[in-house]
Amino acid sequence: MLKFVLPYPPSVNRLWRASKGGGVYRSPKYAEWRTRAMWQVSAQAKRQKIDGPYKITVLAVKPDKRQRDLDNILKAISDALVSAGVLESDHHCQWIEARWVKEGPECLVTIEPLDYD
Repeated sequence: MLKFVLPYPPSVNRLWRASKGGGVYRSPKYAEWRTRAMWQVSAQAKRQKIDGPYKITVLAVKPDKRQRDLDNILKAISDALVSAGVLESDHHCQWIEARWVKEGPECLVTIEPLDYD
């Protein structure tokens, strides 16, 4: 099992932007968060990784009183874990648990390998 404390991630609605030429690129806010999150994951993982099926649990503290969709923070987290080399691929995710908590780190992520013998 691996645990990571991450900064609160941007919403999936804020990850990508369209260029005038029709291309898509990471929003500046997402690019900044992703870089910070990858460094934090790399430092906390200490070269550990999970290959194959896994379960991810996310406990997040809302940054303010606005209404937010909990599932909108999952994609940025998964992509950062893959980019940091902790997960082989987020398509191996078999089980997701997420919930808002009143206190604690902005975003606490736990990853557990699943064994399907």
